[in-house]
Amino acid sequence: MNPQKILRPLALAACAIAFASAAPLAAQAAAVDAGSFRIFVDGHAAGTEEFTIRRAGSGTAEEVTASGRVDVQLPSGTLELTPRLRATGLSADPVSYQVDVGGSSPQRIVGTVGSGRFSAKIVTGAGEQLREYVVSSGALVLDDGVAHHYYFLAQRGAARVPVIIPRESRQALATVTRRGEESTEVAGTQVRAYHLVVQVGGGPERHVWVDALNRVLKVEIPERSYVAVRTAVPR
Repeated sequence: MNPQKILRPLALAACAIAFASAAPLAAQAAAVDAGSFRIFVDGHAAGTEEFTIRRAGSGTAEEVTASGRVDVQLPSGTLELTPRLRATGLSADPVSYQVDVGGSSPQRIVGTVGSGRFSAKIVTGAGEQLREYVVSSGALVLDDGVAHHYYFLAQRGAARVPVIIPRESRQALATVTRRGEESTEVAGTQVRAYHLVVQVGGGPERHVWVDALNRVLKVEIPERSYVAVRTAVPR
């Protein structure tokens, strides 16, 4: 779906309000998961991802915030990501997302989800743009290169989930195949995990291993020679 560039001052105001309203809840939130991943590209250590997922409230008033930091050296250059996601309700539907991109191609995306649309302000060295595009009901944010975002996909338990890819300004359909329980290695320890195979649009297969609480243990994209694995088994 092609994004439409739309000048909407109200969209920027909505972004600011969405992130400001999350601040008071952050202090009350309990950690759902937190930790770090080591990232390997072409079999070599290439960087790290650190993250925290917190939950406050319950039921329809529940709010989940996820933040992290990704630093990885790719063949194409350095990639630095600082994502911040806010979601609400029983299904953890995203309401706001911000990602600061550093490294070789710096930019900032600040967006909100509502009324079936993703509205975003994109700031680059060349200036600012406002973009808005249609998203399906129940869509999740799945930013490329952010391993902890698969937690939200695993939570859904669905075979097909629409996903928002903010840095590509588009939505795609993620197909999730569950291959059952198996063993995988985390920090030198064999742990029982649930193996998911995720395919976004016509892209490469992404293999994801999660524990019984849907906490992400490992992500592998064979076609890209990419692996992200937890540095410690979650407690």
